[in-house]
Amino acid sequence: MKKTILLALGLGLNCCGIDIDSPPTAGHLLPAWGAIKSPSDVERLFRSGQDTPKAIWSDRGFVILPVNFSEARHQRVTWDIKLDIDLRMAKGVQFDFFCRDPRPFSSFSLYFRSGKGWYHGEFTPERKGVWQRIIINKSDMQRTEGHVAGWGEVDTMRISGWRLRDEDTVCAIANLGFAGGKAEILVVRADSVAAKGGSEAKSFSHYAEAVSTTLDSLDMTSAQVSDLDLTPQILDGISLAVLPYNPSLPPEATAALKKFTAKGGRLLACYSLPQEISDLIGVNNAGSAVPDGGFSGFSRTTQGVRAQPNFAPQKSWRTTLAKTTEASQGRVAATWTDSQGADTGHPAITITEKGAFIGHVWMGGPDTATTALMRSLIGEMVPAFWRQTAEKALSNIGAVGGATSLDNLKEILSAAKPPLAARRELSKAASLRNRAQALYEVGEWDKCFAVSGQASDTALRAWMMTRKPQRDEHRAFWCHSAFGLRGKDWDASIRFLAENGFNVILPNMLWGGVAFYPSAVLPEYGELPEKGDQLAACLAACKKHGVKCHVWKVNWNTGHNAPDDFVQRMVAEGRVQRNSEAETSDRVWLCPSHPANQELEVESMLEIVRKYPVDGIHFDYIRYPGLTACHCQGCRQRFSEKTGREFKRWPDDLRGNDDGAVWQAWLDFRRASIDAVVRRVSTEARKIRPDIQVSAAVFRNWPIDRDTIGQDWKMWCEQGWLDFVCPMNYVDSNAVFLNMIATQKDFVGKARLYPGIGLSCWKDSRDPVKLAEQIEITREQGLGGFTVFNFDANAEAVLPFMRLGVTAETGWRSGMWPFK
Repeated sequence: MKKTILLALGLGLNCCGIDIDSPPTAGHLLPAWGAIKSPSDVERLFRSGQDTPKAIWSDRGFVILPVNFSEARHQRVTWDIKLDIDLRMAKGVQFDFFCRDPRPFSSFSLYFRSGKGWYHGEFTPERKGVWQRIIINKSDMQRTEGHVAGWGEVDTMRISGWRLRDEDTVCAIANLGFAGGKAEILVVRADSVAAKGGSEAKSFSHYAEAVSTTLDSLDMTSAQVSDLDLTPQILDGISLAVLPYNPSLPPEATAALKKFTAKGGRLLACYSLPQEISDLIGVNNAGSAVPDGGFSGFSRTTQGVRAQPNFAPQKSWRTTLAKTTEASQGRVAATWTDSQGADTGHPAITITEKGAFIGHVWMGGPDTATTALMRSLIGEMVPAFWRQTAEKALSNIGAVGGATSLDNLKEILSAAKPPLAARRELSKAASLRNRAQALYEVGEWDKCFAVSGQASDTALRAWMMTRKPQRDEHRAFWCHSAFGLRGKDWDASIRFLAENGFNVILPNMLWGGVAFYPSAVLPEYGELPEKGDQLAACLAACKKHGVKCHVWKVNWNTGHNAPDDFVQRMVAEGRVQRNSEAETSDRVWLCPSHPANQELEVESMLEIVRKYPVDGIHFDYIRYPGLTACHCQGCRQRFSEKTGREFKRWPDDLRGNDDGAVWQAWLDFRRASIDAVVRRVSTEARKIRPDIQVSAAVFRNWPIDRDTIGQDWKMWCEQGWLDFVCPMNYVDSNAVFLNMIATQKDFVGKARLYPGIGLSCWKDSRDPVKLAEQIEITREQGLGGFTVFNFDANAEAVLPFMRLGVTAETGWRSGMWPFK
């Protein structure tokens, strides 16, 4: 250890003078950071984690963070920074970060300690060897560990870098400060309700995040605040307060909001209408409505507000019915549309002179009509936002693919010799920008906003047209729905996929406890008599449109569609997982070491190979949920028989011996339970159909995941059990995506690597640029294919952009895509 630390110190000192330039200047520094002037200050404020080298002060104004993964065995390097700050009114934090080489890392985490718990977020340096500004909003830090005391009680910030490779490098941090300008909108989280626990505890921060994300997309300056922290002082200077899901309010918060609205502040509440909120807005709770099939979105009424779209989609399953009070001047701006597209007449948005009420939680999402609805609603309550959002939309034209403006985009694309169609789109975008500028100058904010959006879309199309396709490529989509795209049958779904240049579908047709086709092995889904054999329908469409079908199974997890009698039988027979002796059975996951469960997994997949002309079968969830699973009595008995040992203190005795031999044997036992299913399915499926392909969706960090979840996919590839493997590299960061692929290439042996791209998991789940960039990374790495998650509404929005270049027909010559 001494040698490792000395090596890291040497690396850090070397970088201090040679490798690391001075960081950029920055304002709004945290007081604690601004006070760092010497090595003793770093010694006082920074504390390194176990086996992590100490932070080192540089006289150039930054702190060096040496990384020692080559010799030390820890999973992460970590540094705690003592801060003692009040972040209640801050949007978040920002800092400049340097990473000489990001390849040793799988990811970076940022934590804030508050009370007896931690807020948790993630960040990624996109480039190596340069300073980068990292901005992390509080709304991005939904995950908490322990019992947090609120953003006003933060005393420590922790930076963690997680191991991916056994290599050393050096990082550095500078200019730790507050992010964003002064908030004009407050999003009030129901922390007082969440603190009581229950099944909905996490949903309060989730729906607060949905509102914050929409406000961010509109460039409206906002901050989240706990209802436990809400005071008249915090509301000073705020124009609008949003209650995203607040079943009740603390008395102090109610009093603060009462003063706020009395001074002219506006209040937007969603879903919950306790009396204290009703009085503030001027609407009463008139009951609720829960229609069959739920609602599909907001339909504008004749009393709709300025710039409100005629329809904005949102899948909601119920609504709170609001009725304006006699003393309140109010109107219904939108009603709910049912799942069939008919107007229900139920009020969805009610506006009064004090604010507005939305009948359900705000789901948000990237749909432009949904975002436009929030803009129109906020603009109605706070007219100053009309000009602000128009100005931001105008300034964002052309900010695509790394460009900062439309003029900058033209410069970048001109170097790539864009095709004629792209040049036409750039010219059109410039004309639209000029029109939007003229509208802005005469105060036509709504029209400026709309035309700016058209200009941005046109500039995006121009960028997409400069991307090149690649021949003979495995272009796949996972489809979590057994029914294809919502609102389409399988024929229309597969036709859409093929028309946009994709040639493989992995439909999720079976789980651990249900099949979406006639099965003699698994329970059949309840609507089989009415809706029919979904696998047969998908295969027919694939054959018609030239798309390959690899059937996706969720292993071990019984699924929410599994019949109750099946699940109850699994529980009664002791076939479900338990994390410990004291915990109740997990109804969802089957125990992998149980012989009958292994047989069920194998036979359910072989049944497909025997009955259907599929191109392949695809494992998913072929693992344990985590390190604490499974500790059922069956595992105890089977492991005892395997090792010849008796475990009186189960499962504590697994780690009880000094040399760790029992623990290692236990990890081997878990892996063997998973391996047995992969081996049997692969071997026996190929006996049935020699041309069948076997593949798997796997976790991305094999060296760690083989222990934590028992997924030894490197060995599966080496043994030839898999034809291709799809690590689920669901990260927004292109740099981390590249790092993962570069590492995973060493694990796949003769199998092909078609990495998973997490479109639907990104913060912006309709980002065609990032999807194009990550597809291009797989091509630069010579992989020959990729797999995208998930074939849903996000894919519907993004795929037409892909066809403009990335997945275009390579021989296609037209006015839209003239290859030069």
